[in-house]
Amino acid sequence: MPRGVLIFAFVVGILLSAQAQDATPIKYVGEPLLPILEVLNKTNLSGSLVFSGRCPLGYTPDFPPFRTLGTSWNSPLQSLGELVPDHPTMQVTQDKSQVIRMIELGVPTDILHLRISHIAFDGSGTPWNGAVYQPGYAMMTILRTPEVVAFMRAHDIKSAFNGTGGGVTGNPMGKWPPEHPHISGSLDNVTVAEALDHVLKAFPGIWVYENCPANGTNGRDVYFGFFYLQHWGSEPVVVQ
Repeated sequence: MPRGVLIFAFVVGILLSAQAQDATPIKYVGEPLLPILEVLNKTNLSGSLVFSGRCPLGYTPDFPPFRTLGTSWNSPLQSLGELVPDHPTMQVTQDKSQVIRMIELGVPTDILHLRISHIAFDGSGTPWNGAVYQPGYAMMTILRTPEVVAFMRAHDIKSAFNGTGGGVTGNPMGKWPPEHPHISGSLDNVTVAEALDHVLKAFPGIWVYENCPANGTNGRDVYFGFFYLQHWGSEPVVVQ
């Protein structure tokens, strides 16, 4: 084969390879949680994930490198134990409320144990006053309580929160149907973690807390997020 043809074929191969790499779909924020949520969804359970990271992109958590689940089915604890990074400080347990806890030991959790006197899930500030119809807005309601705001200010903590409460899909100003999952009423004298667990009762899924070290402008960063599983056609997708 002439040398010129070989060079041309080589260049075309490089271009095709580059196009294939460019065509790789961009991962969405909650994609690493897909195998975890599939296990929880299969067993009608919810969970929480507490870990340390770097918060490199502000509102995007840098999840631990979860492993691939084996083909054989085990109990939820065994299956999730297979998924967590091979790290001695990451533990998977199930508490008396049946919530699965995935916790990296040694992570500062002071804000999770902070006690809140009153949380009103009345949907104030939205078109659908009276209740909260999205888990993201429920989490935002918790994190905007006076105790949490004051605690973060006093300890120089910056919070990156992902997920807010929008309106009805396709009609932002519309009202949610009353049969749609929602939270109403209020909670009194609960910790942040207990309030987040309360959200799981109405919206099964997983709440996430990531603690990140100081970045030079503040004491430390923390990330909060709520993720759950939906199916778009036959494909399971993690949404928040």
